[in-house]
Amino acid sequence: MTLNGESSCRTLGSREVTASPLRQNDSSTAGWSLEGRLIGVTAARKAREQIEMFQRRGADIMWAPALSLVPSMIDERELRRTTQAVVGRPADLFLATTGTGINSWFESADSWGLGHDLVRVAAGAEVLARGPKSAGALVGRGVRVDWSPRSECFADVLAHLCRRDLSGKRIIMQEHGLSQDRAAQVLRERGAEVIIASIYRVEGPESPARLDELLDLVVGHALDALTFTSAPAVASIMRAAALTGRESAFVDALRGDIVVACVGPVAADAFSPWSIPVVVPRRYRLGALVKLVESYLKQR
Repeated sequence: MTLNGESSCRTLGSREVTASPLRQNDSSTAGWSLEGRLIGVTAARKAREQIEMFQRRGADIMWAPALSLVPSMIDERELRRTTQAVVGRPADLFLATTGTGINSWFESADSWGLGHDLVRVAAGAEVLARGPKSAGALVGRGVRVDWSPRSECFADVLAHLCRRDLSGKRIIMQEHGLSQDRAAQVLRERGAEVIIASIYRVEGPESPARLDELLDLVVGHALDALTFTSAPAVASIMRAAALTGRESAFVDALRGDIVVACVGPVAADAFSPWSIPVVVPRRYRLGALVKLVESYLKQR
C-alpha cells in the first residue's frame, strides 16, 4: 500500500501495517501514548494527515481505504437530460446534499446554457441543505437556504420532510455519492414527485484485498481502534463484511472492545442500523478525531 505514491508498509508478525518513520529513526519511545496500539484507518482522502498524527503518538497503522480515491462521475448526457427536466417547470422543494455535488452540477449546467434556469428553479423552491458545505455552495449561487439539520445527517432531512404533507409536491434531490433511490421511494409513497440528480457516485475500494485484510483484523479482535471519515466508507465496509459472510462477526467485534471513531455525526449515523457504539469528537476535524481515539485508548 502506498500513500501518495510513496511506499509506507512493513510487517509486524503476520500483520502488514504502515510503518512510522519515527519508529525507524528513533529508538526512544518513552511517553508515546499509543505505543503498541494498532489502529485501522479507512479514509481514502487525507489519509496521510490522519496516519501521521497517529504515528507521532507511536501507533502502528493498518491503512485500508474503503472507497476509491476518485469518485465516478455520472454520464454527462444522463445528467443533462435530468437537468432539462428539472428546469422544465417549477419545483416545490430542492434538496442539496453535498457542496461538491452542487458545485459540479451548476458548473455543468452553465456549460449547457442551463445554469441560469437551474438557479431560478432552486431559488423559487423551498431549499433544504444537509450541511454547511451544500448550503454554502447554494448561497454562492445566490440561492437562499430555508432549513438545514444541526446533525448534518440526510436521515434528518428525510424525517423533516416526512412529517409534512407531500401530496403533489415536486421535489428535486441532489444525490450525494450513494444511491438515494430508497429515500426517493419513501417520498413518493407520501405522494411526492421526485427527480434525482445524480452528479457522481462513490466507488468501492481500489484494493479489495486490503479491505479484506482489515476485516480479518477486526473479526480477530486484533485492532484497538477503527476510524471513519465518511458515511459511504461505513457503507462500503459493511457491504464488504456482508458479501464475505462476516457481517455478524464484524458487528460483534465492533460492539466489543474496539474503539470505533467517526469524524462527525454523518459518518456515525451510518452505523445506527447495527447499533454499534461510536465516538465522535466535539469538533468535526481530523486532529480532534485522533485526540479522541488517543483519550479512549489511554483509559484501557
